[in-house]
Amino acid sequence: MTQLVGDVANRVRRLPKPSNIADGLQPVFEAVSNGMHAIFDQFGENAQEVGQVFVDFSDTRNAGSYTIVVSDNGVGLEDERFAAFCTTDTDYKIERGGKGVGRLLWLDAFSKTRVVSIYRKNGQLMRRSFDFGLSGPEPIYNETVEEVVGVAPTGTIVTMTGLRSNSYSSAMPLQFAATIKHFGSHFLADFLLGKAPEMTVTFEGKSATFPESVNDMLLETKPALEFTSEKFGRLKLDSYVMKPQASADLDGSHQLHLVSSGRTVQTRKVDGLLGVKRVGPDGVGVFHACVSGSFLDERVNQERTQFNFAEKTAEELTKECVENAKKKIIPDEVDSYETYRLEQLEDFVDLYPSFGFESSKALLGKTPVNADNHEAFAKSLIPHKIRADRDRRELVQSVLERLTKDEEIQPDLAREIQLAAAEATKDENRQLMEYILRRKFIIEIMQALLGKVRILKGRLDTHLEDTFHQLICPMRVVSGNPAGVEPVTHDLWLLDERLAPATYFASDAMAKDFLDDDGSERIDLMVWDKVHGLGLGTEDKLERVILVEFKKPERTSYKGDYAINRQMNRYMDKLKDGKIRSYNGDLIELSKDVVFHCYIVADLVGDIKTDTQSWHDSPSGRGKFTYLGGEFRGTMEVVEWKELVRDAKVRNQNFLEAASLSFASKGDRLFSDRSSASSQAAE
Repeated sequence: MTQLVGDVANRVRRLPKPSNIADGLQPVFEAVSNGMHAIFDQFGENAQEVGQVFVDFSDTRNAGSYTIVVSDNGVGLEDERFAAFCTTDTDYKIERGGKGVGRLLWLDAFSKTRVVSIYRKNGQLMRRSFDFGLSGPEPIYNETVEEVVGVAPTGTIVTMTGLRSNSYSSAMPLQFAATIKHFGSHFLADFLLGKAPEMTVTFEGKSATFPESVNDMLLETKPALEFTSEKFGRLKLDSYVMKPQASADLDGSHQLHLVSSGRTVQTRKVDGLLGVKRVGPDGVGVFHACVSGSFLDERVNQERTQFNFAEKTAEELTKECVENAKKKIIPDEVDSYETYRLEQLEDFVDLYPSFGFESSKALLGKTPVNADNHEAFAKSLIPHKIRADRDRRELVQSVLERLTKDEEIQPDLAREIQLAAAEATKDENRQLMEYILRRKFIIEIMQALLGKVRILKGRLDTHLEDTFHQLICPMRVVSGNPAGVEPVTHDLWLLDERLAPATYFASDAMAKDFLDDDGSERIDLMVWDKVHGLGLGTEDKLERVILVEFKKPERTSYKGDYAINRQMNRYMDKLKDGKIRSYNGDLIELSKDVVFHCYIVADLVGDIKTDTQSWHDSPSGRGKFTYLGGEFRGTMEVVEWKELVRDAKVRNQNFLEAASLSFASKGDRLFSDRSSASSQAAE
């Protein structure tokens, strides 16, 4: 009886076990590869035209009877081939990438494999059949060799049955789509490179034919590129533009296939290196390239599933191949995409001027090639911005140190002073511009809200005052506590520019939360002096308080005998003889002569218009105001919502002019589209 040489059972136990469908199908892929080799040996240059491989999956829901049949019309298992089959680690097909261990995977995966092969020997047709498995007395058993009477085509049928009780039983595919996907992916290089005969894969009655299934996704074949790498020797790139679905089941869009002996061993996503989103005709395709060379052929493992070099080596090889492809295969797409990226970066710097610490082209060179949106730019430029800020601080510090040490200002120091001053001015303008743009964004939101209406109980209505209150200042907070998890931010500058740096305020908070008072009444907004009496080490009494009441836009009537001045009088009466509790728990008294600045943000319509008819027109033109009298000192002013927004816009424009900037020259980046030619590659 013919015996397979070597300790086969022990060798099989040491084979790597599958962890996914692609690994689980390796025994089948080996059978298909053997069939392809046999077809090329039988038909030579005509192999693609007349060669055929059939793969049929059946009874796939039952691991014990899971069956795969692989058949070909190749040369068959001639004596020399069978001798190689019976020898582990044979070099019979080493020039084609064969490692002589593929059929050992059959032993690992299946309970039994039946091989039937017809071949010619001295002009006579012969049939060789045998069983192959670990359950028999020897791996090869029930062997017969006999003459074939009549006419029959040469070829081999390999029937693999019954998944063994190991990881293969959970790794084999159970669906047609997954099976076809992995066959197309595994043999993609073979099909694209024209090194595969026709193959039909049938799964429980459903069929797909290759290479038609792959060719249907091919949009363009690029000219082959050969180049010599200093580290990897002579390499060849065969490149293709595919429909996006060619990468639908792969990680990423663009792929580099590392090929050994015409077969894909490893596929690597190259989106981050290529950058371009789409390539080829009409800018709708994805890029696939097959790299081959002796460096890869000499370093593939015995199962032809991995290369035996480190990941760093694979990364270097991939990067070098992609750089050559960008320069010599798809340069137009790359140039178009870089133009698009530059436009997006300029748009980003317009919105966030503090990042404009270098020219746009220089900044683009500091970003990954696939960065083409604001978040990606920010993420990659933040480290560079930090270093630029540090260098500027070190320059200023160096100038200061020399000024304190040198008795005279030397010419080189004078130049350093000028440089430091210029850099400080540029940075100040960038920071100011970013602050102004943020303010403009808030103004535009408020303006948009004022122009919107909502449907409430079947009729049109404006937004409630809470919507605007929340936009100007967060609600249900008492600020000023330095021990807070994070500072409370606000946009009180919308009311008055002097409130921009305000630190101490209570917004929609109960009186008992910040006053020496047990009342539950809520005050819309109270802002008090930052300097005096707030736990900052001074004993001075609080001398100035701002009170704000928000009313719903376009509100015309109020309940009962409500009057706006009466509501403010009640607040001021509570405050005049009270005490404010600072963040450290100290109680700070209000001065007897405390000055109140009361704002009512509302539209001058209905009841409020009636209540303020005797008031003065405000100097700013924002509404009506009156002086407080009697027990209270200060002013009370009604500010109309639309005038609040208008005034804020004017003040913000003044900031721009102070910085020698204008939206007219920069462009309105917030609420208008940038008109620029977008590359097809970026779509």
